[in-house]
Amino acid sequence: MSTVSTVSEQETKSWKTVQEIWTRWMFALSFVLLGTVFALQGVGVIQSPEPAEAKQKPISAGGLRCDEPVWNFGAVDSVSNPRQTHEFVLVNESKETVSIKKVHSSCGCMVADDYDKELPPGGSAKLRVNLQLPTVPQPFGKDLAVETNKGVLPLGVVGRVTANSGLYSIPARVNFGEVRREEVKERIVRLVRYDLSPIQSLELRCPEYIEYAVERPIGTGGVVVKLRFTPDSIVSTGRFEEFIVVCSMDGLALDLYVPVFAVVQESDAID
Repeated sequence: MSTVSTVSEQETKSWKTVQEIWTRWMFALSFVLLGTVFALQGVGVIQSPEPAEAKQKPISAGGLRCDEPVWNFGAVDSVSNPRQTHEFVLVNESKETVSIKKVHSSCGCMVADDYDKELPPGGSAKLRVNLQLPTVPQPFGKDLAVETNKGVLPLGVVGRVTANSGLYSIPARVNFGEVRREEVKERIVRLVRYDLSPIQSLELRCPEYIEYAVERPIGTGGVVVKLRFTPDSIVSTGRFEEFIVVCSMDGLALDLYVPVFAVVQESDAID
């Protein structure tokens, strides 16, 4: 067997070992995260805007130790605070230098940056993570895996996106169905805020051939909008796919993109 082949097999075997360790840690950490979320919801701690102060057990792996491996952001309004940041403190408890090779994230919405790649024996460093939150109110839990030259250290964050001034539509997608040229099809859409606060003013940016009219405000239940789709001879037959952009003119919500579908047919295609 050649030297190159031996080195390749050793690297492959080493990476498989890292993956197996990471998988076991992530499996265990998922139970910790779920248990933390349910426990905090049960006692009401997760309702608080402050991070939970529950005592955690330190985790040691990959030559590193983290005394608070799961960080709770608590209840967060993702419209006013769409990005969250936290710094994990890592300690090298081994007698050798530990090298951080890569930090893996379970979601593209969370990235780690600005951290020391080399930790001397007994040294410590901060690992900063940035999290982009969704608008939809929901509990969340994200995983991190710090891969070092000695193994994998699992970390995580949890929290809950609270009801906010973000907009959503009922239905979430507008389907006009089959529409022949020059025919008029109408659909009703209700626009509502997650926190049910009143909508003062809206603007809809519709694709060509779609018009809108605000039918009536319904207080805390949102606004009713009528959409009219009239394809003319220029519109290609077949599937029509576009977006309606809903803009909150008071600046209290991000733009909402509502998908619109239809199947355009020739005028004589439907009796």
